[in-house]
Amino acid sequence: MIGGFAKSYREKTGEAGYVLSYNSYGLVLIANKTFETIQKVIETEDEVATEIVVDDKLVKRKRVGDTDKGKDIRAQIDCLEELLEIYRGGKNQS
Repeated sequence: MIGGFAKSYREKTGEAGYVLSYNSYGLVLIANKTFETIQKVIETEDEVATEIVVDDKLVKRKRVGDTDKGKDIRAQIDCLEELLEIYRGGKNQS
């Protein structure tokens, strides 16, 4: 299972494991609370309790254009737009 639910760590941490999640909004560390069995959770339709331990939200959301790959894509778009303009006769060929 993702990030935890390991019995071996329950005595040390008091938690069932941790999930470290990162997306364009920021970084989140989530502690999974212990539960008896997966079967019981399914039968009782309980939710597995979690607690957000660290929530490091970014001031400015990261977008594709902020990445190195995004900058490469932007450069390719610029080249294609220039070629299109030349093709349409907007610039003299040298």
